[in-house]
Amino acid sequence: MNSDQNNSQLPVKSDSSPAQIQDGSEVQAGLGFLPRTDAIQLEEKISIAQDEGFNPLAIELALGSYETPASYKLLLFGLVIIAAVMVAFLFPIDRFFKPKTEDLGTMTIGEPISEDNKALFTEFNKPWLKVLLEMDRLYFREGKLTEAIQVAESNLERLPEQKWQDWEKVHYRYWELLADAGRILSLKAATRAYLHTAPEDPFANYYSAHAFLAAADQIRSFNRETRQAYRLEAEKLIQQIDNACNALRARQKVVSTKGKKLNLQDLYQKLRLQQAKLFVLIWKLGGYKEDSHPDVAFRDKALDITDSKELVNLKEAKALKISIYNHILDRWHWFEGQQVIQNKKQKRKALVEELRALQKELKDAETL
Repeated sequence: MNSDQNNSQLPVKSDSSPAQIQDGSEVQAGLGFLPRTDAIQLEEKISIAQDEGFNPLAIELALGSYETPASYKLLLFGLVIIAAVMVAFLFPIDRFFKPKTEDLGTMTIGEPISEDNKALFTEFNKPWLKVLLEMDRLYFREGKLTEAIQVAESNLERLPEQKWQDWEKVHYRYWELLADAGRILSLKAATRAYLHTAPEDPFANYYSAHAFLAAADQIRSFNRETRQAYRLEAEKLIQQIDNACNALRARQKVVSTKGKKLNLQDLYQKLRLQQAKLFVLIWKLGGYKEDSHPDVAFRDKALDITDSKELVNLKEAKALKISIYNHILDRWHWFEGQQVIQNKKQKRKALVEELRALQKELKDAETL
């Protein structure tokens, strides 16, 4: 057998010569590790980046400080505040989350008085209370409206004016019954007489306006003299209601209980709504004028009341606003691009969209 062939099958002895032995640094370099060195200076970094062909602007940005300047932070904070204010102004929360629409109803002293009410025992000897009890029994229990009105009239006509305010609740219920009976002329005369003794009484002002508006609605056509007479009377009632509302505001500041404040707030809302209707009536007497006509100011005053925070969520206020918008749109000619409404230029499309939104809110409130 060949000796060379046998030698080839023997394991080869590794050569341990110095030339084949690698130190630790060379092994690390062979495995991809960077050699140990000090931190590269800024000038060396720039030189290396330039040799690699990096854009000078990129080099400058890469070597810049990552700390945001304080002035830049203040600028961003200011922009955020401005953006938040603009969002709150342009997109108010009630535009998307509208509060529940409330029903205001007519002005009343409340539910009928019952003889079983223990709180009345201390005042049962007062004559006005006995009359009020009899009126409520006849109307609310027995349904005898005419007889209840007769009881009130027979007692009030014998009463001197000096004692009218002591019997105010009998007067209030009497006016309420007259309104239910549709006796407009009697209601107008009764409230007008009472206003001579108590010009700021909220009930008298409310039912006086109620009678006046009901009488105006019954007239289908006004001649020139009638228009002027109704206009002057409406302006007088508006001023009286304004005084009554100011008196209610003053009373709200001094009452202590929440229940009394809510009651005064309810009276205030009802009076303001009557005032808005009177403004609309004056606008109607002038022929529902628009654009720069002086009577447009009365229309806008009515809209301002319906948009006020005290009335904006009331069904009656929304219904009145819908009526005003319908009258505006009925007279909006196709060639008119914009109209000034409440001192703001508005397009027809925007007004139609707002009208539809109001109609939907009323419809949704009725289905609840």
